[in-house]
Amino acid sequence: MCLGIPAKIIAIDENNFGKAEYLGTRVRVNLSLLDEINIGDWVIIHAGFAITRLDEQEAQETLNLLREISQTDKNGF
Repeated sequence: MCLGIPAKIIAIDENNFGKAEYLGTRVRVNLSLLDEINIGDWVIIHAGFAITRLDEQEAQETLNLLREISQTDKNGF
């Protein structure tokens, strides 16, 4: 199973690739599947491709849930 994680676009080059940041990690991402992506946009990344755009509130809610799941796992519950 794969998990798409919300990431914020922090850089875009002329070849339709960008850098995205999530949970303190920066990754290279292919932006060719989405139109008009801008620095500061939030996207879901899967297999190195940005596959959907989402608003910041939705992204933060998802990231908060992932943090909660991570804490629960560490506590053995």
